[in-house]
Amino acid sequence: MKTNITLLISVLMILLSCSTDLDDNLNLKPNINTVDVIRSDSDLFDNLLEITNNEDRPDKSIACIDFIYPLTIFIFDNNDEYVSTNLVNSDTEFSNLLNNLDLEYSVSISFPITSNLSSGETFIINTKEELKIAIDNCLEEELILECTGVIQNCVLKVGYSYNYDNTYLGGIFEESNGITTLLIDDNSHNGSWSVFYIENELHINISLNDGNSEVTEFFNYDWKVEFLDENSLLLTNDERELVLNQRCDDDFTDCGNFIFEECETEIDSGISEFILDDYSTCIFETLELDDEFQIFYFETEEDATNLENPITSNEPFNNTENEQTIYVKIIDADNDMEYNILITLSSISC
Repeated sequence: MKTNITLLISVLMILLSCSTDLDDNLNLKPNINTVDVIRSDSDLFDNLLEITNNEDRPDKSIACIDFIYPLTIFIFDNNDEYVSTNLVNSDTEFSNLLNNLDLEYSVSISFPITSNLSSGETFIINTKEELKIAIDNCLEEELILECTGVIQNCVLKVGYSYNYDNTYLGGIFEESNGITTLLIDDNSHNGSWSVFYIENELHINISLNDGNSEVTEFFNYDWKVEFLDENSLLLTNDERELVLNQRCDDDFTDCGNFIFEECETEIDSGISEFILDDYSTCIFETLELDDEFQIFYFETEEDATNLENPITSNEPFNNTENEQTIYVKIIDADNDMEYNILITLSSISC
C-alpha cells in the first residue's frame, strides 16, 4: 500500500511539474533582443506554413519534418514589442496562428524544439538557424522524390502552354527502367532525364538521343521545374515553356493535339463538316479544366475578344480554308477567369 501511495504521489508530481512548465511558458514576456525572431516576410516563415498545412502540391507543403507538440510561440508587433505567448498543440493550430498573423508581425519559437524526420529519426533543434538548415536539407530530398514519383508512377502528357509553342501538344513521356521514351504522332524518341536540386531550385535535365532533330532542339535542355498542382509540372528554360500533366488513366491517348481532322465532303475540295462540340471534351481534358465551364468557338480573334458571332457548335460547320484556325474562349464565370486557345480544323482525304 505504501508503494502504491508513493507511485501515485510521484505521478502527480510529474503531472504538476509539466503543467507548471506550460503555465510558466505562457506567462513569459520575452524581449525581442533575447529570442530568435522569424519575420512574417521571411523564407523560414513560409517554411513553417508549409510544414503545418495540408496542401496537396509538393512545393506548397513540407512532409519530411513533423513538429512534436506542444510548442510555445511568441508574437511581436511591427515595433518589435511583445504581444502574446501562445501554446499550439497541433499542425492545425500552428497553421491557423500563422495564417491569421498580421503581415507586419513576427513570431518566435521557444527553443529547443523536438521534431521527427520522415525517416523516423527524432532530433532536437536549438536555434532558428538550425531549423532553417534542417528544413532546407529535407526539402531538397523531398522535392526530388516527389518530382521523380510524378515522372515514374504514370505517363506524362505534354499539356497546353498559354505562353509558348504547342507543336508537341499531346506528346507522351514514359519512364521505364531508367529509359525515357517520348511518343509523338506514333514516332518514338528514346533518351533519359534526371531530377536534381541546385541553388534552391528543382530542375529536370532532358536528353533525347535523336541527334540534332527538331524534337531534340525543343526538349533537350536543363529545365527549371515548378509544380502547377500535385500532378502537373511547369518546365521553363529562358523563354521556353513546357507543361507536363501526369496521366494514370487507361484512355490517356484518346486526346492528342488540337488539330482536329474530318474527311472532305468532296475529293480534293479541302472542305469538311466539323461539329465543334465533338472536340469540347478533349479540349477540357487537355487543359485539365472543368467541363461545366462555358466554351465558345469563333472564326476571328476579334470576335473571340469581343465575344461576338460565335459559331453554332452543335451544328455542322464548313471550314473556309484547309488548316483553318479557330479561336476558342472558355469562361469560368464563378472565378471570373477566361482561357483563350487556338485549334486547327484539318480537312483530309478519306
